[in-house]
Amino acid sequence: MHDVVIIGAGAAGIACAKEAASSGLKTILIEKKADTFGGICLNAGCIPTKSFINSSKLKTSWQNAHKESREIVERVKGPALKFLRSQGIEIIWGQAKFLDKNTLLVGQKQIKASNIIIATGSLPKVIAKHPKVITSENLITSLDLPEKIFIIGAGYIGIEFASLLHGFGKRVIVVEKEENILPNFDSYFSRRLRIILEKKGIKIETGKDINDYDFDDFDVIISAVGRKPNSEGLDFDNAGVLTDPSGWIKTDERMRTNIANIYACGDVNGKKLLAYIAEYQARICINAILGSPVEEDYKAVPECVFSIPSVAKVGILEDEAKSKGVKHTTIRSNFSKFSSSYPYKDEDGFVEILADDHNNIIGAGIISQAAGELISLFAVCIKNNLKINDLEKCLFVHPTLSEIMPLVLK
Repeated sequence: MHDVVIIGAGAAGIACAKEAASSGLKTILIEKKADTFGGICLNAGCIPTKSFINSSKLKTSWQNAHKESREIVERVKGPALKFLRSQGIEIIWGQAKFLDKNTLLVGQKQIKASNIIIATGSLPKVIAKHPKVITSENLITSLDLPEKIFIIGAGYIGIEFASLLHGFGKRVIVVEKEENILPNFDSYFSRRLRIILEKKGIKIETGKDINDYDFDDFDVIISAVGRKPNSEGLDFDNAGVLTDPSGWIKTDERMRTNIANIYACGDVNGKKLLAYIAEYQARICINAILGSPVEEDYKAVPECVFSIPSVAKVGILEDEAKSKGVKHTTIRSNFSKFSSSYPYKDEDGFVEILADDHNNIIGAGIISQAAGELISLFAVCIKNNLKINDLEKCLFVHPTLSEIMPLVLK
């Protein structure tokens, strides 16, 4: 019997395997096929998408951008697979399904384990039925790029792809049923970003029903309306694993399911659908198995929408502070006030910082070409309970965008 069997070789599964092997646990990693090793993030999500976004800024052709993104994927995938095998991890290709709480069936092979970790990730939702409807993942892996594109949903994925495709010179319309783009983001930032994107020529319509549009007027329809758990064929009932009404696996603060030896980490538990959270949860899983439990803590988790410009947040922003009655001070500033924004063409940049009544930094939001990089500074501040004056007394390199962060406080 193996110590640990992990189902799914995406961000969560690979991180689990590395942690387990380094802890001396006899480990098996199961993935459906070699082509999908690395999960959505590596093959058709985070990594290739950001490669395409960078290519769009450089005015590269779609075909060259596609070639470069595939090369990047392979440069990451090959060494990762080789490293896991070098650590003594057995990798099996095939669909896994539960026979009982300790036994999996992969093809004709039965695998028994003391502990099983489910790390199968998530899949895109598709709410519209039409021959032209695809997902963002379909588009990223395609060599062809249509001219006139309709995007359903103005959440993280919809807004990222609107920017990406506009950067390649395509006609894009984004339709969102809610009144604001990025409905789960602070409304001040979503409104501000919308103005910037519309000035660039991206057409955005909110508070609209997709049934009011004729899909035949467009070359392709991209469904960007969220995710669903990737758990089909696992036969949870045979092990007694419980899910919520939407199919997400129920887990506690240590990633344990209702079955003592079965864990679930990453997207499949529906908590936070981010690759770096999946890797964080993987470490929690292995610690629990080793008898050194650590409970999840999502304080100061930064998030970024990789639009052009990007928008990022961490901690509490204005909407949440007001709704929870949190006493706070808000500091806001445009980047255009600072000379260092001009060499990087980031004059549309903007930062908002919230501090509580003890002057502790409790939240920050940024719109910038480098928002994803800059927001981590505030994640460190919030995680370590730093105050405004702790940041004020720091010196940063000039000219950089990061030096704007302490300057806005003066």
